[in-house]
Amino acid sequence: MKFFKCYKEIWFGIGLGALAWLVDAVMHTELGADVHAGSLWAEIFAPHPTALIFRVFYLVIAVAFGVFLWRTNWRERQLRALEQAVIAFQRQLDAPAIRLLVSAGQLQNRNAVRLDETAGRLAAEISTDAGLIDDLAKKYLEFSRLVQAGDTARAIETLNSIESWLAERKVVAKS
Repeated sequence: MKFFKCYKEIWFGIGLGALAWLVDAVMHTELGADVHAGSLWAEIFAPHPTALIFRVFYLVIAVAFGVFLWRTNWRERQLRALEQAVIAFQRQLDAPAIRLLVSAGQLQNRNAVRLDETAGRLAAEISTDAGLIDDLAKKYLEFSRLVQAGDTARAIETLNSIESWLAERKVVAKS
């Protein structure tokens, strides 16, 4: 059943080709009743060679149309899945990033007597990393918006800028 659902456009093309075959057979039976007395079944399953060539041509064109529709819809489904994945990724990052920022802020705002130097440094690192995560989530959300709008060129530029931005942040984090 999943096979039929996945390739429904191709099955539509096959059905359209079969319908064209049937309509052509009925037309030949009705129009050729005076010339030859062939039955509809004979015209459908054992047509004249010329009629067979045209019917196969109709079938091929209809199936090609179905394949074209399937490929077009497949790309759209893939982009939609990518967009949903990016949005889900961003939503999953939001809550932990906000919790990290709040916790780091609370840790940094504690009484200086109770906060030693190591804890202060760790709180600053946590705060910086949480900010980076939040910025990354916002950049991926922009990428998702561009993909949804169909602006592929700008989406690719955004993705490349995210990669260079991440590489830049890794260099800063190592120093």
